[in-house]
Amino acid sequence: MPERRSLSIPQTFLLYIVVFFALSAIVTSSLFLYFEYKTFEKQSKESKQAHIEAQNQLIKHEVNQVIEHINISRDIRINKINEYLTYRVDQAYVLAENIYTKHKNNYSKLAITQIIKEALRPLRSEEIRGDYFILKTDGEEILYPAHPEFEGTNFLKLKDSPEKLIVQEEVNIALKYGKGFIREKSTSLTTDKSFTSPSVIYVRLFKPLNIIIGTGEYIPDIEGDIKKEAIQYIKNIKYGVNQQIFINDTDGNVVLSNTKHYSNGDNILKLKDAKGFEIIKAEIEASKMPEGGFINFDWLNEDNNQIDKNISYVKAYPEWNWVIGAWFDLSLIETDINRSIQHMQNAQIKKATNILILIILIHLILLLIFRYVTHKTKKNTATFIGLLKKAIQSNSNIDKTKLNYSEFQIIADATNKIIENKLIADEELKKSELQFKSLFEIAPIMIFGLGKEGEIALWNKECERATGYSLDEVKTMDNPFKKLIQNKEEYNYVKGHLSKPSGQFNEFTITNKNQEERNQFWAGFTTPSNLTIGVGYDTTELKKTLTELNITADKLQEANLTKDKFLSIIAHDLKNPFNAIIGFSNILCTSYNEFDDATKLELIKDIQHSARLNFNLLEKMLEWAMSQSDQIPYHPEQLNLQDIIQDSISFASYQASQKKIELQSPDCSNMKIFADDNMLTSLLRNLISNAIKFTPENGTISIHAEDRPTDIKLSIKDTGVGMSADNIAKLFRIDTKVQTVGTKDEKGTGLGLLICKEFVDKHQGEIWVESELEQGCEFIITFPKQNLN
Repeated sequence: MPERRSLSIPQTFLLYIVVFFALSAIVTSSLFLYFEYKTFEKQSKESKQAHIEAQNQLIKHEVNQVIEHINISRDIRINKINEYLTYRVDQAYVLAENIYTKHKNNYSKLAITQIIKEALRPLRSEEIRGDYFILKTDGEEILYPAHPEFEGTNFLKLKDSPEKLIVQEEVNIALKYGKGFIREKSTSLTTDKSFTSPSVIYVRLFKPLNIIIGTGEYIPDIEGDIKKEAIQYIKNIKYGVNQQIFINDTDGNVVLSNTKHYSNGDNILKLKDAKGFEIIKAEIEASKMPEGGFINFDWLNEDNNQIDKNISYVKAYPEWNWVIGAWFDLSLIETDINRSIQHMQNAQIKKATNILILIILIHLILLLIFRYVTHKTKKNTATFIGLLKKAIQSNSNIDKTKLNYSEFQIIADATNKIIENKLIADEELKKSELQFKSLFEIAPIMIFGLGKEGEIALWNKECERATGYSLDEVKTMDNPFKKLIQNKEEYNYVKGHLSKPSGQFNEFTITNKNQEERNQFWAGFTTPSNLTIGVGYDTTELKKTLTELNITADKLQEANLTKDKFLSIIAHDLKNPFNAIIGFSNILCTSYNEFDDATKLELIKDIQHSARLNFNLLEKMLEWAMSQSDQIPYHPEQLNLQDIIQDSISFASYQASQKKIELQSPDCSNMKIFADDNMLTSLLRNLISNAIKFTPENGTISIHAEDRPTDIKLSIKDTGVGMSADNIAKLFRIDTKVQTVGTKDEKGTGLGLLICKEFVDKHQGEIWVESELEQGCEFIITFPKQNLN
């Protein structure tokens, strides 16, 4: 029998310890696994409920976020509309105020109102769709761009006018408060129908002319814009497993679909789930609750032909009759939980035996790894910082091949791109500065700039030429303006004007370096960088010329008082187009960036039209002046009258065709007339042009010629508006003026008839008119058959 091996105490103790720890490990592991399982089982149930609740809160949060976004967007949009309306009307008010200030001493209030009306008619805005309108405080529409056929209509006096109430409200607000908003149902009129829609309107009273200026926007148009923005915003929202928000209306129409089963615009009111539950009707009812509601339904999954449990949350947005909702698949949550339970069960056994060793190993490994990574990262960071500093200082690229980490290489690429863009921007800036400097120096007007402390920072060549002082010289002066402007009152004005520039030009007397007084016009402006810019031009020579012209005018006045009166009349007529040119160009200058290209083109066309009027008037003045000073050659001869008449009719044919007027000419091919060719042609063209001006559309102008024993009688007869006996008596007189607007608002000066009278007198003939109001006019001319000189 073999001898038993004896164990030492340490070995025994170690054996018992090993057995003890082994049993202890088994028991502890068993208990650990048991309690872990029970705990996990409880936690899995709680986790499932918590996950469902979390999903409920998620979809509820997403829906509420959408509604909150819509409300904020609506508030912002409405506030912006209010701001746009106020801003546009205030702009129109300033425009009206400027026009009134410029013309109040020269025009009637009615004429000024007309100028304001035509200035506002073409103006449009990109932010709102409403046009400007103007109405009198008694309710008469002055400007109605959308429907100009109603301009001049007083809606307050119309019994069945659909706009009567809104016009009354506009008048009441303007008269009571001066300005304000009206939120009513506005009616848009046409010649055969109208429609009513909620709108917001802003009006402001212009007291000097008792007119109300306003504009507005239809609320459905605003709401439509907000809906489009909201739908676009919601389309981009994702949650869960690539899920989207859906929107239906309270009639079951799809506003925004989040599934391939139906499209936007489909009606799904009768949609049922796999068990026949009417989903959409239930969602509509649940959405009516103050906090919205949840709906459970069963949905057939076409991918695996199984029925999935789904939960949706819906909430009503009553302002648009929308039902906004989100949903999630409960089956996906249960699958995830079951999978987690299985994984945890498999991991529990390994967890008990490996967790301690794993933690120790992980910590040791992590310690070594972190120590190595830290050292390497520290080294690479130092390298990157050094390269970055070098690149910034030398404006050169970073050599990313010296960097080990991709993140540093990405940063290096971005930094290199920034450096390259900076170099390009620096080069463009240099070019811009050179261009500005060139334009600044060669500008034909004086330009200077003041810095923040009032010191002169800019001083171009024209300033140096006009004052005699260079930029270096004015910089060394303590107060250059006090030296240049020695008149104390003018200096104080300039000092205050430069502190708060208004952009208005004013005349000043400047003393240059040679102690010569120069007359100059200056205006100040402020740039966004707080640099004050002064712009001016020298009028000394112009003023001398004007003085000489005044002396000459005084002598001419003494010599010929009648011609002076005539020139006064012409000056008045010249002033109107010039005022238009100045007014529209001033609007273009002061508000250039606020107008779109179409508005700017309209203003330029108005300026061009006024310039053409001046040119035509100056041509007539020159022709009349030449006739007065006998500078027009007079060479009478025997002429074929038929050729002269046909030439004049051909000249006026285009003007007549614009108004569909028939020009009738006589058969006088064998008739001769003793006259100057140019004078007779000018005479006939003037009279035919006048007849066209005062003849309405589809009228007739007939020319007659009669060979009488001692003279040739010509007549131009029209079917126009005619004239009164008082106006007939004023014709052909230089000291009176008859100015009647044509049937299409054509304007004239009466100068043409004076020229006609001069030419007829030159031929020792006669000219007169026979007319009655509304019966047309007949201008009659006689030419002697031979020259009486």
